[in-house]
Amino acid sequence: MHSQSPNLLQRARTWISSSLFNTDRPAEYFEYLLEGIDPMWSALECKARVMAVRTETADTKTWVLQPVAGWKGFEAGQHIHITLDVNGVRSTRTFTISSSPAQWRQSGTITLTVKRVREGRVTGWMHDHLQAGDVIAISQAEGEFVLSPRQEAPVGYIAAGSGITPIMSQLRWLAAHSMPVGANLLYFANTRNDFIFGKEIQALSQSNARLNSHLIATYDEPETRHKLPQAPICAEQIQALLATKPERIYLCGPHPFREIAKQLLQDAGFSADRIHEEAFGLPPVQRAVDEPITVRFAQSHTETRTQEPGTLLEMAEAAGLTPNSGCRMGICYTCKCRKQSGQVRNVVTGEVSGTEAEDIRICVSTPLTDVDIDI
Repeated sequence: MHSQSPNLLQRARTWISSSLFNTDRPAEYFEYLLEGIDPMWSALECKARVMAVRTETADTKTWVLQPVAGWKGFEAGQHIHITLDVNGVRSTRTFTISSSPAQWRQSGTITLTVKRVREGRVTGWMHDHLQAGDVIAISQAEGEFVLSPRQEAPVGYIAAGSGITPIMSQLRWLAAHSMPVGANLLYFANTRNDFIFGKEIQALSQSNARLNSHLIATYDEPETRHKLPQAPICAEQIQALLATKPERIYLCGPHPFREIAKQLLQDAGFSADRIHEEAFGLPPVQRAVDEPITVRFAQSHTETRTQEPGTLLEMAEAAGLTPNSGCRMGICYTCKCRKQSGQVRNVVTGEVSGTEAEDIRICVSTPLTDVDIDI
């Protein structure tokens, strides 16, 4: 009888909560009341108000956010998770902070710079609807794409597209501190009109002798004024960067771009352990062409069968399910679920799971065998 009392106590608490607050989690009831008084008040989340919205390029905007007093700040290059209601669906995504920590200390604001993703449900909604005065939930900052506190030698940067955002945070921090170390940047975009922060980067380079930047428009007509080839990343560009003798290189951009850049760096003799990488997007899923794979979603009494499995999150959504998800890159753990049986591969690390029950992140897991999962 004694061993059953904790269960009975828990059931009693759940019954009382449901009776009084219409939910088994009473904190959510009080959360609703607090939001009705002031959207910035919360007992469960850290909130931030949108102070301004700026257009950077045809498909990129910057949101200026003012977090509540309890937010702890960040290091240049870190990211946060934001949560917002998109057409009635609670959605979480991960974005790097593009502003300098100096701005946070001076004005209490930070910036997120977000490119509209083609067919992206959340980024599209943000571009169309998220405006000054709105309130969103944010996490504390995290991430290891940061400068060493003992950095004394020059650093190199390689960025493509919106991969400039964490690097811009670092460049702004370095400039705010009178460039304590030299920095050299290779920044690739499709055309001259696609450079996010292009004019600011050029201005920083002109006002700081220790900052050298090369903006490379891959698909524009070449111009004679450029010192480096206006072409996709190549050995000549890498050699120019390495000639500045960087101690570390920070690399950010789409997965195929990063893979080419890392190979060129290693071919040139630059050690892989001196490359700091920030992932923007997942590597392509290796599609199976052998026997069909069946995934059973136990709690939903649903199963799907295919010869070309994507990630388990994609398969669940294709089956009409709506599992919790956030960053869709294996960072935030919002999508963590219990796999009861079967093997999966992590599409980021390539690691293959065992067949036993374990927790997995379904946004970066693709099935290798039949899989049973608690969704």
